[in-house]
Amino acid sequence: MSNSIIRVHWLNQSRAFRVLWLLDALKLDFEIIPYKRVDGRAPDSLKKIHPLGRSPIVEIEDKSTGKKKMLIESGYIFQYMLQNFDHDNVLNNTDPDMAEKIQFYLHFAEGSIQPPLLMEYIYQLAEKSSSFPISYFVQSVVNKLSEAYSRGEVKNQFDFLESEIVKNKGYLVDGKLSAADILVSFPVEMAFLRGFVTSEIYPNTKKWLDTIKTTDSYAITKEKVKAFGEEM
Repeated sequence: MSNSIIRVHWLNQSRAFRVLWLLDALKLDFEIIPYKRVDGRAPDSLKKIHPLGRSPIVEIEDKSTGKKKMLIESGYIFQYMLQNFDHDNVLNNTDPDMAEKIQFYLHFAEGSIQPPLLMEYIYQLAEKSSSFPISYFVQSVVNKLSEAYSRGEVKNQFDFLESEIVKNKGYLVDGKLSAADILVSFPVEMAFLRGFVTSEIYPNTKKWLDTIKTTDSYAITKEKVKAFGEEM
């Protein structure tokens, strides 16, 4: 689809970085249209692009007809780009079984690992935003909620990742960088930064995260967002 113009509607401090990284890894030309958060939220101007007003949004325009397609949801964006732009299987795989495994991770990133991490983050915010003596009761409640579901789920997801990375020689699929690594990187990095998991318990996962961030494509993307005031 070389007859396409690609625009990424990118929101600062968001998961949209992964989409830029994907496109840079595929060596595609694209335009970044930046947006800044307002009081921690996406600006209303994003709703003019798509009713959900979320980022990332990838806009694909056909040069010959001017017809535009709007892609939202990171997993779907990754799937679409692999199917339509990764003709050399740079981030996909020629082995059908490995390609299916990559597709699995595109759903795993948002459907399995992200929900319990989001719950843990909400609990963390609740504890930080309350003052004594209310904080004592808030902490008691969130600890019970965390113990009942999300804490165990986080452990389950990271135990799985740790074992898969060992099996696949330091990557998620087939011993090499794929779209799966890029998409899963965000929730994993947030989990380490927020203290939900540690490198002592998951050394191979932390090593994997550090390794994929040494790629040329990551460095290129990092410099691009830096131009918009984003520090990674």
